[in-house]
Amino acid sequence: MKLEQAGVPTAVICSDEFGPLGRAEARVLGAPGLPLVAIPHPLADNDASLVAAKAKAIVDEVELALTGDPAGITERYRHRFERLTQRRLEAGRMCLDDVCAVDLSPTDGSAQTGGG
Repeated sequence: MKLEQAGVPTAVICSDEFGPLGRAEARVLGAPGLPLVAIPHPLADNDASLVAAKAKAIVDEVELALTGDPAGITERYRHRFERLTQRRLEAGRMCLDDVCAVDLSPTDGSAQTGGG
C-alpha cells in the first residue's frame, strides 16, 4: 500500500476467492482503485505446471496494471469485486477495520451459554 500511495505502480495478485476481501481492505486503506488482478482459486496443492498456466493467463493484465495510464487503471479497477464485496458484507461474512460484521448468534433464536 505504501508503494501505491507513493506513486509507484502496484498490482495485487490474489485468488478470485479473496478478491472481495482485497477490495474491502483497499477501500478502508484509502485506495479504492487499487488494481486487484484475480488468479483462479485455489493455488494450494496446484502442481507447478498449473500454477505456471494460471500465471501466464494473467501476465498481460498485470503488465497493463503496472504500465497503463494511472487514471484509467484506477477507473478500471475501482469497481472490480464491488458487487460481491457488498453481498458478502450484507451477509455478515467480512470484517472491515475494527468492526467485524459477523453475527455469531445462533440462527434458530436459541442462545447458548458456556458450560456445554
